[in-house]
Amino acid sequence: MKINYWFPILVALIALLAVAGCLQASPAPQTPPASSAPDAGATAQDTHAADSPSVDSNVPPGDSIISSDPVSGQSEEVDLRWQELCMSSEYQVQIAKDPNFTIIVLDTGAFAPASSDSPGAYVPAGGRTAAPSSLNLMGNLEAGHIYYWRARVRVAASGQHMLSPWSEVSSFTVKPGTPVTSTSYGIQSIYPNNGQVGCPVKAASFSWSPMTDTTAYTFVLAKDAAMSQVIVQANTDTTAYTYQGQLEYGQAYYWRVMALEPVPGDWSATFSFQTEPSPQSFAPAPPQTPAWAWAIIVVGLILLIVVIVLIFRMRRR
Repeated sequence: MKINYWFPILVALIALLAVAGCLQASPAPQTPPASSAPDAGATAQDTHAADSPSVDSNVPPGDSIISSDPVSGQSEEVDLRWQELCMSSEYQVQIAKDPNFTIIVLDTGAFAPASSDSPGAYVPAGGRTAAPSSLNLMGNLEAGHIYYWRARVRVAASGQHMLSPWSEVSSFTVKPGTPVTSTSYGIQSIYPNNGQVGCPVKAASFSWSPMTDTTAYTFVLAKDAAMSQVIVQANTDTTAYTYQGQLEYGQAYYWRVMALEPVPGDWSATFSFQTEPSPQSFAPAPPQTPAWAWAIIVVGLILLIVVIVLIFRMRRR
């Protein structure tokens, strides 16, 4: 009876040892190589996907107003930053007109910022550029409109393609502009107007439209449109300049302006004006004595001489 009692227990122990040996001998599951990308739209289930990038709400904050040039319609540069997520190498940034991102104006796809430690990007001021962190739009941001943006991870530091959840949505507003019509971009002439005539020759004054955040300008006045015969070139911290010299009467002159500080810009269009005519040209001409008047004068003198002669002859008699 004792043998029959211990025999089943011995068989069970042998079976358990056999199962444990099989488990140890079975190969561990192979991890797919980092270079193998998942199917389009798939989300990798790892520690990255459990988190999302944190948008730096200070650049720009939700109530940030981005200025725009009312002449060209170009907005100022818009800077976007977010906190890095596990040293990821590529991100995806979207900008839309609505918070639900149904009207997307920019989708970068896989975008590699210039720095993985402090990822960020910017929308250049009204143009396309080849800078590493530039987000190039096909057109300008619309003045007077609120835009929403978000970011997420596309490629981890290990090179694995994956999609993290989107960051929280942040927004910025492009400042409304004033509708104007202009034949050129940038700085515009206020006085004298382009092509104006009859401008004073002494203490000639000039003024132009301001550029956003510009604190100094360079002004140039010349005698020719090529700006080679320069009369004066000066820097000013206002949007006006007064030439203390005297210009020539009835002459055409040309001038232009360039933003100098804090960042030098491009020259404005070349504006022209014409000075007032010389005052001597308005002096009345001396009256011309007609020929018949001279004839009457001559006849009168002759008659006067005849009368005087007759008077002397009468006295002698």
